[in-house]
Amino acid sequence: MIGLESRKSLQPFSKCKKETKSVQNKTMALLKDQPISCLSDWISYDSKVSILSEQESTSIESKSRLAQNEIETQITNVLIGQSGLGDAMARQLIDKVVVTEPLSRWHSLLTLSLFYIDIAVLQNSPLHREQSKYLEIKAETAKHQLFESGVGLVNSPIPKAPLPLIVSTPAANPQRILRGRIRFVDEEGKFGSPSAEFLLDMADGASLQLSIATLPSRCVGWLLFAGDSSDSLYQANLNPVPAGIEFDLSSALPLPNANLMVSTAQFPDRYIRYSTEMWR
Repeated sequence: MIGLESRKSLQPFSKCKKETKSVQNKTMALLKDQPISCLSDWISYDSKVSILSEQESTSIESKSRLAQNEIETQITNVLIGQSGLGDAMARQLIDKVVVTEPLSRWHSLLTLSLFYIDIAVLQNSPLHREQSKYLEIKAETAKHQLFESGVGLVNSPIPKAPLPLIVSTPAANPQRILRGRIRFVDEEGKFGSPSAEFLLDMADGASLQLSIATLPSRCVGWLLFAGDSSDSLYQANLNPVPAGIEFDLSSALPLPNANLMVSTAQFPDRYIRYSTEMWR
């Protein structure tokens, strides 16, 4: 029998690659999950951004964080002014904001505008300055479209899952390396956004135990989705795993008739607009 002292604790490996476009665009993530949009979204507006970001000292990821902070501030101000709640309670609504398509578009365009103004300064480029102004106007239009259609809110937000703790125990299992993501599940069976992708390294035949120390409010546990490729992740455990309980991963995956991980998460229960609150 292998004792606890023979275990080796592993830090989950998070991929540097951005989440796939299918998951990023279709998943209704929470605003606080971050980031609102990613490289695949930015490239859909401008295919040159990845090359320019590599060539220049400025980082588009840093502009994305600035854009996110600015958007959160503006949405908070709208919630304070339009929700009909007191200041403190209105500020708490920011945790319930869902990333709808207009919100993702606003973030993408604002990120690109901030990026191109930096490029214009670094290269002293009037062309890039004009590009930034154009994107700024488009971002402002996207912002107004969001506030006119409404900021989407969920009544019971389920946050994006973190990376799990992974412990490796020597064993004689079939050798395999899988990719995995986990998702929180609430008492109604609703999912939060998937965690970042991580590696499940069983190349030496080891057994892996995964766990999460704590769960968000109303969540009953988490599910693991694993597979050989990022685009084909299948449910690996039949029932949600409670906080503090280890899930022993077998390399014999997927389970029979296992569910493919779908990209949908939470959808808004209501919308707050400039002057009215519209219920779905």
